[in-house]
Amino acid sequence: MNGMSMDVRPFSADPLGWIIAIAGAVVTLWTILFAVRAMVSPGETDPSHPKQLILKDDR
Repeated sequence: MNGMSMDVRPFSADPLGWIIAIAGAVVTLWTILFAVRAMVSPGETDPSHPKQLILKDDR
């Protein structure tokens, strides 16, 4: 085939591509976990704080 060969190995991507993809996945996971933690335990105890308004049971 004219000296061309197809590389079909499962991990044939360049290492920089893997580093960027893994870094993106780590940042995304960290962001989701931080957002969930901030919603579950906002850390604000003042009843008139906007974070507490969304957590009221009457909604």
